[in-house]
Amino acid sequence: MKFHILTWGCQMNDHDTEKMSGLLVRSGLLLADSVHDADLVLLNTCSIREKAAHKVYSELGRINEIKASRPDRPMAIGVTGCLAQQEKENIFKRAPFVDLVVGTMALKQLPRLVANVFGGGNHVIDTDFYPDNHLFPVDCISRSCSPKALITIIEGCNHACTYCVVPTTRGSERHRPVGDILTEVRNVVDSGFCEVELLGQNVNSYNGGCTFAELLYKIAEIDGLEWIRFTTSHPMNFTKELAQALTSISKVAPFLHMPIQSGSDKILRRMGRGYTAQEYIDRIGYLGERRNNMCLSTDFIVGFPGETDEDFESTMSILELIKFDASFSFIYSPRPDTPALHLADNLPESIKHERLARLQARQTEFTTQSNLREVGKIVPVRIESHTPSEQGYWLARTAQWRNVHIENSADSQLPFGRLVDVKITGAGPHWLKGEVL
Repeated sequence: MKFHILTWGCQMNDHDTEKMSGLLVRSGLLLADSVHDADLVLLNTCSIREKAAHKVYSELGRINEIKASRPDRPMAIGVTGCLAQQEKENIFKRAPFVDLVVGTMALKQLPRLVANVFGGGNHVIDTDFYPDNHLFPVDCISRSCSPKALITIIEGCNHACTYCVVPTTRGSERHRPVGDILTEVRNVVDSGFCEVELLGQNVNSYNGGCTFAELLYKIAEIDGLEWIRFTTSHPMNFTKELAQALTSISKVAPFLHMPIQSGSDKILRRMGRGYTAQEYIDRIGYLGERRNNMCLSTDFIVGFPGETDEDFESTMSILELIKFDASFSFIYSPRPDTPALHLADNLPESIKHERLARLQARQTEFTTQSNLREVGKIVPVRIESHTPSEQGYWLARTAQWRNVHIENSADSQLPFGRLVDVKITGAGPHWLKGEVL
């Protein structure tokens, strides 16, 4: 019997897919190359924005057509992840052909639930809260063919942003013990990984026996590890101690993603972010002069309920002040069971789209300028492709999380997952061009 998992969303979802794959393989199932070859298809979903949910239901319809086209070989369809946790039984109402719904905090129950489905169970569901769900057996993870290993250090979030579904879909914070994390890092390094990415809805608030800054120091002592990455950071938990760790530990990649969401204090209050624009600026200041060596990215939400022209200009002003190297920006998406649903949202969609386009255009200018400053430098990059792309270049990434397209002779193989030195010879808004030395 074979399974196939389709994944949407963040790195946490990617890692959940690795966990589910490990559980299913341990239960005796085999990994299928495609949906067409699978007996069990799981959609590991995201619900952070309305568009993501629409994509899932659209994909469910497509898979159901495949299921109906092969009556001689039954197919079970399941929904996991944040949408499953958020909508629960409603998924069966909207897509009655779905056989299985598994919430984010019931991941370890997957083998039992799958056995129930193939034993004749109908509309099998488990979206309960299991307090030890974050204590996943690391020897059961089926890691994808990636140059870095994903490692969860904390699940859930104790902040209460009014637009966010995470407290509903992921619950409150649960911290993995520091010893378990260090053991997992050592294991992945021993298995050949040279880079790890520490995951959490808010990694800054980690407190599983030490602070997050202290955890970084401990992980950096592990021999064979080259780069440490992490995501995501909340400004309210970004301390001077953490800034010192980021700028002094050579193994910590010089990349920081810290969402600001808006430059308007009024909108930040309505979002429940817990800080002012100036306090965000002050926290970036903790990095000191080393800020110039880091790549700084952020998130923006445009068109939040009540956002005036003045509020949006405040967002543009902070973009001009900080000059982020990159950002991810979106129009506000109302989500079920969030406090922001009760706020008046009278801004025309056309204005929201105009604001987003203006912000993204200016950000593209800053990102291009940031990339152009890399031209002429010699930097180590990690090879992220096994073979050249159709366009003839190899994909790689710098410690600052910049994409690099490497031109290399067709008969010369580059080492997947390893570091090579390249000279940056060109730049665009989304990539660098380099040549191997």
